Amino acid sequence: MQQTSTILADITRRAAAQRGKPPRDAVDFIYMSTDETFDTPFSEVEETQLATLKARFGSLMEKIVPLRQLASQQNIRKIERLEDAAPLLFGPKVLKSYPLSLLEGNEFGKLTQWLGRLTTHDLSKVDVSSCDTIDGWLDRLEAETPMLVMHSSGTSGKLSIIPRSRIETCHHVEMWLKFLDGYRGEYGGDVRALNGTVPIFLPTYRQGRHVQRAMTIAYPAICGSEDEFMCAFPGKLSADLLTLGGRLAAAESKGEQGKLTLNPGLLEQRERMMDFQRRIPEFMEAFFRKMLEYRGRRVMFVGTWVSLLQTTLEGEKRGIQGLFAPDSFPITGGGKKGTVFPDDWYERICRFYGVPEMRASYGMTEMVGLMQECREHKYHPWPHQIIYLLDPQSGRLLPREGVQRGRFGYIDLAAETHWGGGLSGDAVTVHWGRQACACGRKGPFVESIERLSEQQGGDDKISCAGAQTAHDAALEFMTRL
Repeated sequence: MQQTSTILADITRRAAAQRGKPPRDAVDFIYMSTDETFDTPFSEVEETQLATLKARFGSLMEKIVPLRQLASQQNIRKIERLEDAAPLLFGPKVLKSYPLSLLEGNEFGKLTQWLGRLTTHDLSKVDVSSCDTIDGWLDRLEAETPMLVMHSSGTSGKLSIIPRSRIETCHHVEMWLKFLDGYRGEYGGDVRALNGTVPIFLPTYRQGRHVQRAMTIAYPAICGSEDEFMCAFPGKLSADLLTLGGRLAAAESKGEQGKLTLNPGLLEQRERMMDFQRRIPEFMEAFFRKMLEYRGRRVMFVGTWVSLLQTTLEGEKRGIQGLFAPDSFPITGGGKKGTVFPDDWYERICRFYGVPEMRASYGMTEMVGLMQECREHKYHPWPHQIIYLLDPQSGRLLPREGVQRGRFGYIDLAAETHWGGGLSGDAVTVHWGRQACACGRKGPFVESIERLSEQQGGDDKISCAGAQTAHDAALEFMTRL
């Protein structure tokens, strides 16, 4: 709780210091209002992006080993244009390049050395010799260093470990709160202006280092009380169980379940896991009843399209419509993830929850801040997010002009203590035109997002919606040991 209050205080101070001042670093845009941010001419945004990119590359190249190696391979010594950094986007395997044997053998000292190559923070003095789980290892890092690591959901069996620290976490929390701001009165509004009076419903675990992290820090500014921050499941979305769930899925697809090497620390938690697995229907029923208690209230509710549809279908069985107040704050996205949706799914979800419309989002765990969907159903990158499009076959950088479609890449300039360049497994269309979007926002915008197949140069990077499935698969597997 002390860490939460400190981070929120840092955010308040940073926003106050930036008020009324022009941005000198791309991160400064994070602490400006949404209206100011998207009213800034894109030519000025690009100037700030380039200056910040030069500074980031200059300060990080000698400290971040994979970046130095990649820059050397590409013969890149300095950045003169935004395009120059396109060859420096990390593929998804970089953040999961540790040997799996380190997890199986509890070699967290070596894992710490691996992580230390991705961050400017010195991790060499952390004693992790007593750690026997990934969760325990991450707890120790947070207790003894500025690190506040986040991770993916590990569908491939390996977590992407994101070397985020307290610096990036402040930016992340501010972006989570800012996502709710409407541009020029569009959609919701400034939830912080309501002085901590908006209850939150989150259909997952209360704690974790996945999508929960920003929410569990931001909640005092939204609902004020932990009692008003209502999650479906108690406890933590475990990194260990996510890893096991992904490995189980991979082993099942190859018929190799019996060859799994399991961490003894997980086996010791078997009874607790079995009890939790049995109680999942009970937890979900209690969560649904709790939402009914807030019927007609202005709330914030969060979930993927899949989870919102599932709840809607259950509510329709009970004859429920108009659950919350129309001016509530919905946050959603994540795509359909292979689920078959009815033709009128959007209208039914809005009708059940009682809101006239919903704002979706586009982003990924590795990036600080979700892109806002505007009223024209386009996704708008924030100024601290430099976006790139690459040809999915050749990897060639596509022109930053006109309308282009390709593999989405980015450099997140909010990453100050690690390199923020990355490639996604998504094909998107970007409008680079210098004309503003019909919603009024200046700058490029994204639409038509699709997952690339393996043959098209995609990868196994994990979606937010996959986290729950992987976690539940691990729990179910542990009950059968």
